[in-house]
Amino acid sequence: MTPVKLHVFPPSPNSRKVIFLNAHLDLNLPLEMVDLRNGAQKAPDFLALNPNGKVPVLEFDDGSTLWESNVILNRLAGIAESDLWPRSDQRYDILRWQSWEAAHWTPACAPYIGYHLFNDTSVNLDAAAETFHRFAAVLDGHLKGRDWLAGAEMTTADISVGAILALRAACHYPLDGYANITAWMARLEAVKGWSAADEMMRAA
Repeated sequence: MTPVKLHVFPPSPNSRKVIFLNAHLDLNLPLEMVDLRNGAQKAPDFLALNPNGKVPVLEFDDGSTLWESNVILNRLAGIAESDLWPRSDQRYDILRWQSWEAAHWTPACAPYIGYHLFNDTSVNLDAAAETFHRFAAVLDGHLKGRDWLAGAEMTTADISVGAILALRAACHYPLDGYANITAWMARLEAVKGWSAADEMMRAA
């Protein structure tokens, strides 16, 4: 099976992960826009690719698909034989952080996205801050004395956890005082491919 296309919505943090990887590794996979704003994810043709109606989706030349952003990251990095997904037990550490991102970090950031980007006034920002600080402290503490999350070099773990922080200015995450997160994000933003994902997000 050969990957032939990525179905994405550039403003989505999960799509951002794979857009960044595609640019970083020069994979040159075509990007098919799925505009969540007009309900394209609910169309029968798209639901045939991912019955969950979510992006991103990786499509292969045999018609099969792979969904879930972190799995797509690891699959593409593996196909490229990239050190972003090393062939060692380091993978378990990467998977730990990717699981943490999906279970804890993204849900901690999501209320700020809802409030600031979608005008969801039902969001309790005080409660959101309590949850956010709980998990931001975990991330900041782990990054103390480290450049990257799961080893001496960047891996797919950094892409998974860092993608949602691309929205930090617009979403006003309460990141003051988390110097290790701030320094780590500066490193991530300097990596090839990050600016390409930024440009696509702004253009969408």
